[in-house]
Amino acid sequence: MCYDIKVLHETALKRARRKNDPELMSIIEKEIEGFDKLNFHHVSGYSHPKIPVYTSLNSTRPKLLDWGLIPFWIKDELSAKKIQNSTLNARAESLHEKPAFRKAAKNQHCLIFVDGFYEHHHYKGKTFPYFIQSNNPEPLCLAGIWDEWVNPETGEIYKGFSIVTTKGNALLKKIHNNPKLTEARMPLVLDAAEEEMWITADFDKNKLEDLITNQAPIQIKAHTVRKLRGKTALGNVKEVSDKYVYPELSSAPELDF
Repeated sequence: MCYDIKVLHETALKRARRKNDPELMSIIEKEIEGFDKLNFHHVSGYSHPKIPVYTSLNSTRPKLLDWGLIPFWIKDELSAKKIQNSTLNARAESLHEKPAFRKAAKNQHCLIFVDGFYEHHHYKGKTFPYFIQSNNPEPLCLAGIWDEWVNPETGEIYKGFSIVTTKGNALLKKIHNNPKLTEARMPLVLDAAEEEMWITADFDKNKLEDLITNQAPIQIKAHTVRKLRGKTALGNVKEVSDKYVYPELSSAPELDF
């Protein structure tokens, strides 16, 4: 699962800056104006924030898309709001079968660059949030899909995305142990080569299965942070991703990593 992320202005623009084109960067800054004033140290997908995303239409020029894909075939605004909360993530294993994702799965891919993501661990009836990030200073590149929906009442075009998820690796299997789920999940993290393949290629089911099966090990690390929800939550501040030790977890040897 991936419902909480950290994404800062500079991180989101990392891919665009690779072209070393000052004129292009000036255009991009204007197109995503406002995001630089709203760095997301922690943001929940359920608030449907606008995030800079690189789509298959232009893989080097990010656009602000809403987190929560609305399929093109949705008929009315009420239905759109209902489905938006259930499309924050899209399971890779069923991407080409689910009606909400089938069209986007073929060639409407996108890349989301984040500083990290948050996941909750369940222990003795309580939940403890972890921040997961790359082992090195580089951001994580998450695979996504996107779609456009035209509001029939207003004519407004809504562009939304979903983060593609896959089975959790060894680290996430220790952390993501929600008893309501049958397995640990995590976002599909792409390395540099997979990044280019995902954003440019048409992905049929076989190609997607091959990508998941033959992925190189993801080099990530994790630490506990303060509560992300409730009265004691810090909110969207820099310190939210800082390490915070819970004495209760000292008796959980499986979390010694």
